[in-house]
Amino acid sequence: MNIFSIKVPKSDNMIEKIENFLKNSSKEKINVDISNLNLIDASRMALLSSVRFFAKYPDKKICWSVKDEETKRAISNLMLKNMELEIKDNTIADKVYSVQ
Repeated sequence: MNIFSIKVPKSDNMIEKIENFLKNSSKEKINVDISNLNLIDASRMALLSSVRFFAKYPDKKICWSVKDEETKRAISNLMLKNMELEIKDNTIADKVYSVQ
């Protein structure tokens, strides 16, 4: 399985790297791991990239791996035809839960 993983949220040429990965992949669906990004950066990356790539590669899909249900819900409200979302399996909760 081909997975492109994003570790740094603010890289100038990240969209170009994803585009090269998509262009060189023979598969119709690629996986991009954005689980290291926060909600805002993950939403921005998924939506802007999906819009840009749909114009160039309408037959290919991108499956975005996000870190939690909250991020998945925020992006899925604006979900596009060429994108899928999944929650990455091995992420940990980084919130503090209180029990009364």
